[in-house]
Amino acid sequence: MRQGEMAAVIDLNEDVHTLLPLTEHRPIGTLPFAGRYRLIDFPLSAITAADIHSVGLFMPESERSVQDHIRSGAAWNLDLIQGGVFLFPYVATRDYQNDDLRARYYENYTQFLRGSGSKYTVVMGAKNVANVNLNAILNYHKAGDNRITTVYKKLPLDRIRPTDWTLALSEQGTASAIVQAKERHDDQGKNEIPSFMDIYLLATTDLIDLLDDAAQSHVFRRLPELLRDYVLANNANAFEYTGYLARIDSIQRYYDSNLQMLDDASFQSLLLSSVPILTKSKNEVPSFFAKDATVVNSLLGTGTYIEGTVQDSVVFRNVVIHHDALVDHAVVMQGSKISTGSTVKYAILDKGVVIGPNLTIVGKPDKPIVLRKNQTVFRESEVEGSAHA
Repeated sequence: MRQGEMAAVIDLNEDVHTLLPLTEHRPIGTLPFAGRYRLIDFPLSAITAADIHSVGLFMPESERSVQDHIRSGAAWNLDLIQGGVFLFPYVATRDYQNDDLRARYYENYTQFLRGSGSKYTVVMGAKNVANVNLNAILNYHKAGDNRITTVYKKLPLDRIRPTDWTLALSEQGTASAIVQAKERHDDQGKNEIPSFMDIYLLATTDLIDLLDDAAQSHVFRRLPELLRDYVLANNANAFEYTGYLARIDSIQRYYDSNLQMLDDASFQSLLLSSVPILTKSKNEVPSFFAKDATVVNSLLGTGTYIEGTVQDSVVFRNVVIHHDALVDHAVVMQGSKISTGSTVKYAILDKGVVIGPNLTIVGKPDKPIVLRKNQTVFRESEVEGSAHA
């Protein structure tokens, strides 16, 4: 692909309410994942692998964590003299009855697109964790007959929720609409549903025209709504993705997808596939294991200090687990501490959580306990939903 052929838009204005309290101070895109990554690392890594040099990040309300993680874009080879990462300020919940504010929303996109000089643009979010080959999608788009290309993965019915966005596929394999699963009426006898991955690819001029037309309307519609309507009006090429996919739009899905990284096939498919997953590097000491420490089937970040027992868990950087402590089926984020004699099971500990000594904090596999960022717990009664093992 020649330089500048494709630009990328990453829209980080995704609904955070179903992931509270983990998203109180961060967007979905900067949620930690698999011991060392953030969710935004996955679209950025796909962009780097496709040699895309112009990336527009459309910021969420809680944008500080995005800026801290992205910085110059050097981790993804995007600190360029020409091109690079362009951050656009949060404007998603302004008063769009105001004509000027409504025009500014669309102008931010069109300003980036016109400046990119690209022939094609890919539009992505951050809540679909996947290892996507954007060059393959571009080639598929060029070979197709439609003005826009969508990306999907076939998932079994038990992995689809009523509010999930899916593709309505024609007999010719094209997408005629993007609909929520609860609105589908033609799936009797089918074992799989085409789950839409919130990825669109289309000509940059077509996207600019779409945004310019929307700017003239007095009815405000966000970019995802415009693109869904565009698919309905024009039909779309439908590119089938066959690798690992996790949709992070609930606490349960976030918890389950992290623990799926303990499965070798899922880990290899996502993190050791054709597209290398890049992240901001931190030069830290290796993990320390005391003589009596026990670690079984777990994923550990650097700088961890383990004296107790860790099993079937994902533990991020600089976590301390003291003597006689047990961490089991848990996601423990950076800088947390589990004191002597405490048990943490079926739980998510956000960054900097401190668990006092001799406590039992146990959730359920289908309802993990979530502790807020920097929360300190010295009594079991301070944790809603905990129970004795």
